Amino acid sequence: MKTLYRYISTELFKLVTISFLLFLFVILVDRASTIAETVLGQGVSFVEFLSVLIKGLPAFFGIVIPISFVISTLILFIQMENNNELVALKSCGVSLKQISVPVFVMGALFSLFSFYSLMFLAPKSNVAMKKELQELLKKKITMSITPKNFSSNFPGVTFYVEKVFPQKGFIENFMVSLQKKSELLTIFGKKGVLRTTGDTVFLDIYNGSAQLIDWRKPEEFKFLKFQDYTVELYRFSKKEKFSAEKYKTLFQLLKERDVESKTELLKRFCLSLSPLIVGILAFSVAVSLPRGALGTGIALGLLMVVIYYVIYTVSKKLAVKTGTPAIALLPDLLFGVLAAVGYYLSVREKLSLYTGSRW
Repeated sequence: MKTLYRYISTELFKLVTISFLLFLFVILVDRASTIAETVLGQGVSFVEFLSVLIKGLPAFFGIVIPISFVISTLILFIQMENNNELVALKSCGVSLKQISVPVFVMGALFSLFSFYSLMFLAPKSNVAMKKELQELLKKKITMSITPKNFSSNFPGVTFYVEKVFPQKGFIENFMVSLQKKSELLTIFGKKGVLRTTGDTVFLDIYNGSAQLIDWRKPEEFKFLKFQDYTVELYRFSKKEKFSAEKYKTLFQLLKERDVESKTELLKRFCLSLSPLIVGILAFSVAVSLPRGALGTGIALGLLMVVIYYVIYTVSKKLAVKTGTPAIALLPDLLFGVLAAVGYYLSVREKLSLYTGSRW
């Protein structure tokens, strides 16, 4: 049996690795196109762009692992059925229950890896990516400005710029509005230079005018014209606070007592168990399909993944809305029941899925 278990485990691991890299590549391409719209063409080098992309990848491991394991399990056992390997094993007295042992072991191992990814790798990846983007923003501050659109990427600061020259940090024909408590400063300029000194963003303005109004004393409205003027736009925090749940690791979430943090913790735990739970269901489906049903098997696998993630998303929102974090476990409970029933029937060969393929 050791030889059989080693064979199934090895083949399953190979398929999971290939699927994992394939799905990760798809996500990489999608993320690359999104990030490229923000950073490329803004004076950011390809190496810096690649650094942002790579640092953000671990955040998707927890999602890609379950998909890869489910699809790989279906492909492996459907192929074994097509090659008469399952028939040969059964004729030698090896039951489907014995054949399924590597699925349980591999599913548990991938669930552990998924748990580690979701609880530690993903939050650290999100923090690293945000820090990297902030550093790029400090270097290439024009990244935050979209020509001929109102941009408000700094608190209390709104830009409208006709032309942006990202390589040099120049802007032309612009308006910038700064709201500070009860005062509103609106500046119009023909040319400006955005620069960062330390953690502070400055705007050097040439040939412009300014309107200053204090809403407590509107009668003291001021209008100024100047040849050059420097205004402080924003000061980056030296110690950034990552308060959102997606930036928190397992131990940080355990310290929190609010509903959002508890829901985040449970939803991550729920997703980490999905390789084992949905993997068992995938095995049950694969050994119950007729020969030649590889395409149908993959389609069913993708359908299972989609249904799981739909329930996962809805349950997460319901948990927060109702103030009941335990609702976040709903996907695993539903699929756990399906997996248990499907496995019970399949190992006793009482489950047959007819798809129109040949036997």
